[in-house]
Amino acid sequence: MKFCLSVLIIACSANVASQDIIWDLGVGAAAFNMDLYPGSADKKTYVLPLPYFTLETEKLKIDTGIKGFLFQSEHVELDVSADFGIPVESDDSGVRKGMPDLDAVVQFGPSLEFLLSGRKRVPLDVRFEMPVRAVVATDIEHTSNEGWLLEPHFSFEKRRRYKSGLAMKLTLGLKYATRDFHAYYYDVVPVFSTATRPAYASGKGYGGSFAGFRVSWREGNWIWWTLLRYQNLNGAVFEDSPLVEQKDYYLVGVGFAWVFAQNL
Repeated sequence: MKFCLSVLIIACSANVASQDIIWDLGVGAAAFNMDLYPGSADKKTYVLPLPYFTLETEKLKIDTGIKGFLFQSEHVELDVSADFGIPVESDDSGVRKGMPDLDAVVQFGPSLEFLLSGRKRVPLDVRFEMPVRAVVATDIEHTSNEGWLLEPHFSFEKRRRYKSGLAMKLTLGLKYATRDFHAYYYDVVPVFSTATRPAYASGKGYGGSFAGFRVSWREGNWIWWTLLRYQNLNGAVFEDSPLVEQKDYYLVGVGFAWVFAQNL
């Protein structure tokens, strides 16, 4: 959360002098139910308040994610993308008990995107994206480099034609990562091995397929949304890890936001 707030502050400061800013500010709440990590059979539910903030300028866009545009043409964009993974307490996991906790994971890096429907703001945006992100695990006080992640995927986004209305986005893709990234989640070093949890060393390469779907409805200053994320680990280089209990990963979320300030 501190990382996200820092990005927002920097973004606003860098664009405060610009006249071409579109932004919304609000508050809301969300509930998420998810597996602790891909491969875990244990789940956890989170209910939490959330700030709502969107910002769009010529070089920066913040909505459900953060994108900083480095290059734009009619059919190609190069931007900066980011993602976030929740921390996991090993005591919450049956197979990880006694092992170190998993810190929050921040991903950040460039993304090359091919605009299959053109650059104009068409109602249906279709693109092929190639994000490459560095991965950092952190508990705020300490950080560690956990390798690199590549997620080639197609995205299909139906945008709102007006301020209110329906918006949807579907993503379909594959995951590849360095050994360090896979090791962070799936390695078992000998000191933590047991009779039911043998030592294991992950490899680099294929990390599974994924799909994501998000739908939202806006009516005036109110926004309601839901999302589903799915990942399949069949064929992943770490699928034989004793920390992989199942090959399917699910995340389901619902929420709402009330926008109390905007410039348009």
